Amino acid sequence: MKTFNDKAQLLARAAALRRFNNWEARHPLRMGEEEALAGVGALYDLMPTESRHRVIDPRGLGTMRRALSHLKARP
Repeated sequence: MKTFNDKAQLLARAAALRRFNNWEARHPLRMGEEEALAGVGALYDLMPTESRHRVIDPRGLGTMRRALSHLKARP
């Protein structure tokens, strides 16, 4: 039954997000500006050359962040 499978997948994903949120709360990210910038540079180096020259449309990212913000557990 597709509906049951979809519901089970949604519940499993919500449980996984709760586990991650709990882990994230216990492991706050702390890094200096230089380390953060070096990390961004390393990620940029991993991108294929053709992707580096593509025009970026940030609207999708904003939509995704707004949607995900509703899933984040609030204290």
